[in-house]
Amino acid sequence: MAEGYGACLINKPELVQDMVRLVKNQVECPQFSVSIKIRLHKDLTRTVDLCRKVEAAGISWITVHGRETEERHQQIHYDAIKIIKENLTIPVVANGDVRSSKDVDLVHQLTGIDGVMAARGLLANPAMFSGYEETPWQCVQDWIDIALEHGTTFTCFHHHLMYMLERITSRQEKKIFNVLSSTSAVLDYLGENYGL
Repeated sequence: MAEGYGACLINKPELVQDMVRLVKNQVECPQFSVSIKIRLHKDLTRTVDLCRKVEAAGISWITVHGRETEERHQQIHYDAIKIIKENLTIPVVANGDVRSSKDVDLVHQLTGIDGVMAARGLLANPAMFSGYEETPWQCVQDWIDIALEHGTTFTCFHHHLMYMLERITSRQEKKIFNVLSSTSAVLDYLGENYGL
């Protein structure tokens, strides 16, 4: 936040409104969508004010991460997302702690939102929106194939696999897998233990 961008812009609604307006005015295609993602201000009325300003500037939709800027792992403020949704006519997308299709249904029920954005939930289970509660092994194999085909760096390759295997491996298996230090070691381990 010290750099003056990102979450600190919650304190500069006129600037965000101007940014949205400038982008909308520079794009000739009327179907081009412009959206922003925000966190909550401690004063919810200031968050709603920002949302109204960007709506007036022509934003297509807004994604609301249901935590304040300083919060990291606290509960999502669904009540705040609901209030924002009730004060706008544009679509509102909720973000934060969406880790299963049940979470999607719950967030919709609690807030009336138009959609969800998932980050860690999709890292852990890229097949979540296909109805899988846990990452299917075929999904793990697909990631391996894609990563190898495109020369994905080891750090990214391994990191994604660590997320994907989180719910489907034991604590002991995680201890071993998470310290592997090369693509070949990962492939050997998955081949020997899971037939991948």
